[in-house]
Amino acid sequence: MSLSERLFACCYDLLTVSVEWRIARYRRRCVGGVRGDVLEIGGGTGANLPFYPKDARLTFLEPNPHMARRLRRRAAELGIGVRVVEERGESMPFADASFDAVVSTLVLCSVSDLPAVVSEARRVLRSGGRFVFYEHVAARGRVGRAVQGGLNPVWSRLTCGCHLDRDIVAAVGEAGFSSVAAEPFDLRFGTPVALPNVIGEAVA
Repeated sequence: MSLSERLFACCYDLLTVSVEWRIARYRRRCVGGVRGDVLEIGGGTGANLPFYPKDARLTFLEPNPHMARRLRRRAAELGIGVRVVEERGESMPFADASFDAVVSTLVLCSVSDLPAVVSEARRVLRSGGRFVFYEHVAARGRVGRAVQGGLNPVWSRLTCGCHLDRDIVAAVGEAGFSSVAAEPFDLRFGTPVALPNVIGEAVA
């Protein structure tokens, strides 16, 4: 575990508190309708916990042990029973067809192998199961993509591997789901350039 990952875990909630008031409704939309056995990829410090249905059976993948510790503590404070597995999404330690839903929110930007993670999400879903995601994505226009490409090297270093310019919807579309639906939208956080986001759902 690198020093930067330790610091990122320690500072994550502080860094995101200024934007959570804007994105909480998208978290709720993404996870509020899942049911049954649910897997969240990259649970972080548990920002989605308040929005899950009370009867969902929650498993979290979180490879950063410092994040995982904060996630467990937050779940305990909220009185929510969870299972936290400290592994990466590129090779999930679960049998095929283990879950009714898989969730990712603002995490696919930072995985080391995006196609592998999405493929694993498809593998562990039961037939008819849903992969629901809320992510920031590559800009649709040429100028926006150029700006993202220029910022990406520095941004990635500062955020433990977050990439600004990933085409996440395309990766999901190539993973073998029976259907994929995505809703793109832009958010501004006092910035001159709008940040492209997407909420989507893929059915196994």
